[in-house]
Amino acid sequence: MIAAKSANEILGMEFDWLASDADGYVALFSTAGGGYAPDEFLRDTDAHDAAIDVVLASPASTVARFAPELAPGLKNTWRMVAERGLFAFDSDPHGGPYRMVAAPVDPIRIADLPRRVNDIVERLKLRQVRFADQSVVPTELLQERG
Repeated sequence: MIAAKSANEILGMEFDWLASDADGYVALFSTAGGGYAPDEFLRDTDAHDAAIDVVLASPASTVARFAPELAPGLKNTWRMVAERGLFAFDSDPHGGPYRMVAAPVDPIRIADLPRRVNDIVERLKLRQVRFADQSVVPTELLQERG
């Protein structure tokens, strides 16, 4: 059995998780050590890590409309997920909203993901959010998934 983590256990550490929006698009969220982490993610952080690995191992399907430039030699996960059709949002070490840091030219929908990834993303549907239209996702909207 997988041991769930608490929000306090991940505080100060970088964790990434996946979610879909009202339009069926997909995004990677990076906690930056202080961002909100949904209970569904905390129940199985390893499953999200594995799903992200599957996404990153797949070939690029588009180009990034924008993404941060990182120092040479650093892995730019945000650019890489954008090149695979996902939006990318980052939080702040002190918490606060998630801000878009990368976006694809041609976003993919949840149905276009490999089955292993689709199963994970299906668990975190953010029905009050539209990644293509929101450069900032407030914590309140992440908590309203019903």
